[in-house]
Amino acid sequence: MDFNATQKLNSIALSSGTPTERGFKASKNLVAVTFEEALVIINDLVCANRGRGLSKPEISVIKGAWDNCGYEKIAQDSGYTLNYLQRVVGARLWTTLSKIIGNGEQITKKNLRLFLEQLTQDHNVQSTSSKEQGCIVKGLVQVLERKCLDTSSFYGREEELSKLKELIIKRRCVSLIGIAGIGKSTLAAKLIEELSTESQPKFDSIIWKSVAHAPPLQELLADIIELVQSNEPDLDLPKYTQAMISLLIKQLQSRRFLIVLDECESLFQASSLEQRLEYKLFLRRLTEELDQSCLLLTSRVLPDEINDLIEIGLPVEYLKIEGLKNNAAVQFLSTQGLIDLEKCNELIHTYRGNPSELKAVVNRINNLFGSSEKFFEHKTTLVSRQFQVMLDKTFGQVLNEVQRQIMIYLAEKVFSDPQPVAITILLNELNPSKNSGVSDSELILALEKLVNMILIEKEIDPITREAHFSLQPVIKKYIMTDPTGLVHISNASPNLAIAS
Repeated sequence: MDFNATQKLNSIALSSGTPTERGFKASKNLVAVTFEEALVIINDLVCANRGRGLSKPEISVIKGAWDNCGYEKIAQDSGYTLNYLQRVVGARLWTTLSKIIGNGEQITKKNLRLFLEQLTQDHNVQSTSSKEQGCIVKGLVQVLERKCLDTSSFYGREEELSKLKELIIKRRCVSLIGIAGIGKSTLAAKLIEELSTESQPKFDSIIWKSVAHAPPLQELLADIIELVQSNEPDLDLPKYTQAMISLLIKQLQSRRFLIVLDECESLFQASSLEQRLEYKLFLRRLTEELDQSCLLLTSRVLPDEINDLIEIGLPVEYLKIEGLKNNAAVQFLSTQGLIDLEKCNELIHTYRGNPSELKAVVNRINNLFGSSEKFFEHKTTLVSRQFQVMLDKTFGQVLNEVQRQIMIYLAEKVFSDPQPVAITILLNELNPSKNSGVSDSELILALEKLVNMILIEKEIDPITREAHFSLQPVIKKYIMTDPTGLVHISNASPNLAIAS
């Protein structure tokens, strides 16, 4: 559903009156409403009100209320405990929904379905009326060509969101970087959600494009030009790439655009050098020639092409996204059914506050162990499917031999001693005789690249200012277990013990 639709839904919720106020007179005339339809609408309203959508436990309670189930049945079907659903989730949920759609009346499990059915009918009637009049309800900002921008799992990130809002005004290109699952796309989606409802909008239009499939530049340009020039649908496209870029820049200069390209790492890991050079020139021209629009990239790595533009002084900057801060991560875990603070803190440390990894491990706890107590009796570091796919691609296609050996070396060191390794120790142990065929300069460049790829952790000693390096536990576990045989492909690689 369009972000602008949330404004319309808020209007419906505030102006329609409650089902009780109407004596449920309209209920006889209700067109059949499905739970899925109602869920979309109430999720948008909740998201617009509190900045994040419904959590899985909340959806379980709402579905149970829709089906007239008791809390015991909801707990049995969802896998969450009865006490957690009834005393934590339910208690907060009814307060939230009463505030949003109750119009002064208390929402309960018994009357929720009537409220949702009436709300959905009101929305459908208003949408139909708008279509019959040949108009579309628009908000302050037009959001074009987007994938599903889900902010239901958005927690914390106030500092990052504030910084990002500042950067997209000051810079012509901003790269939002972070490891897989850390929440880059969710943060960008939250940014768009807030920009689209500002009373004094910073942009006239916002375009969201996923480029995970690494499209050729001409294909991407054609897609964006088609969206930008919606008032000139029959305009012929130029034949050559540079002419297409010139046309796009001309179009972008007429209004203020924010263009979001999601999952950009694929563009700069392409096998074709020509394609990478084309994209680099495209980015350079945009940052040099645009004056009021901005390009926002999300990527797992800081591409060399972006770093080069920063170094020559163009208005380009990157923002690195770390894991959730402790309070936000604890809140996130509570929505996943884990409320033991000590166990939450242990998971947050192990998975570095990565929302996707935390969600994956809690799902496994719920599905396999039934309780966190039983899991922690056999606790281990788990690698999610998403993270493994990313690391498979990294070790199979991206890393060179020097980078690979550094990763294996750090995994061994962290396995025997969790303390970060100083750069001088790393250089001496990887190149002890200075005759190994790998120079210190190659090792230093490889270290910098691995830091930019967010595969190793770097911290600076506060006294000596010397860099120290380590691995997060999930990456260490992947290297030590080598699940797909992509890590130890060199005869020079040592045999490593299996990590717990």
